Amino acid sequence: MVANLRSRIKPDLPGHFARERGGSLPFTRFRLIGFAFTLALLLATGASLALRGLDLGLDMTGGTLLEVRSDSVIDAGTLRARLLAQGVEGAGVQLADDGHSALLRIPPEAGRAADTATDPVERVLTPDMKIVSEAHVGSKVSAEVFRDGLTASLAAVAAIGIYIWLRFDAKFGVAAFLTTLHDVILILGLFSVTGMSFDLTSIAAMLAIAGYSINDTVIVFDRVREVLGKCRHLSVEAAIDRAITGTLSRTLMTSGTTLAATVSLMIFGGPVLFGFAAAVTFGIVIGTYSSIFVAAPLLIHIPGQLPGRAPETGAPVDQL
Repeated sequence: MVANLRSRIKPDLPGHFARERGGSLPFTRFRLIGFAFTLALLLATGASLALRGLDLGLDMTGGTLLEVRSDSVIDAGTLRARLLAQGVEGAGVQLADDGHSALLRIPPEAGRAADTATDPVERVLTPDMKIVSEAHVGSKVSAEVFRDGLTASLAAVAAIGIYIWLRFDAKFGVAAFLTTLHDVILILGLFSVTGMSFDLTSIAAMLAIAGYSINDTVIVFDRVREVLGKCRHLSVEAAIDRAITGTLSRTLMTSGTTLAATVSLMIFGGPVLFGFAAAVTFGIVIGTYSSIFVAAPLLIHIPGQLPGRAPETGAPVDQL
């Protein structure tokens, strides 16, 4: 009776929502919604970068980084106000160790040598505070770090696109390049919108997410190529739906376990690692989303030929 009921119900369904053997979820049906959402995120990122920019860290702007420790809890607002009264503008104060430690970022000032940068800080410290470490970064070195970091990010994205081009074909390579670039730009948007400090660890997070995202995309693309080759009777949309559905459980399990680690790092890693952990967490979510709703659906709209499909219509070759 149950089998008869299923046989009656299944023809009424388009086969998309059926999770039985051979069924698939209709991801490509909602691709325009996904593209619209992606466009909205990119526009918001562009607006934020144009209006707010990035809060560049010490290794990007130059200056002095001091670590101060105290037996009592440090008040960041009071310490920042005292530094301002000493003529130090734009100083960053980041608390750690439950408020018993503070990282002070002192921006470079014209006419002041690096070895005198601690003078205004020493004048505002209370007797129970002491400087335990300091680091100086010159403006020339910081400019080179910023330029090299962005160059490395762009080179990584381009290399990923070329790899997919050689591994699959040009159409897959263009889709992978655009998707990875999309993920990297949105991570920049995260730092711009939230005002988190953008430094070398942020670039490391961007490169890590680029690698994570393309790994997921390669798995989806490989399944798409496999389905297109074996099921030539399927349309491109149906083949992509089947490929994404076939890899969905693996994608969600991998992303879920990785998110558990990065969220734990956000909570328990302290303020020094918070920016890196937040960027990786956000990147995993965006990378998973882009692999499902951006990368594979782009194959439908990018000009070119898919395996076993006519270059213009996308219909199976054996049906032409």
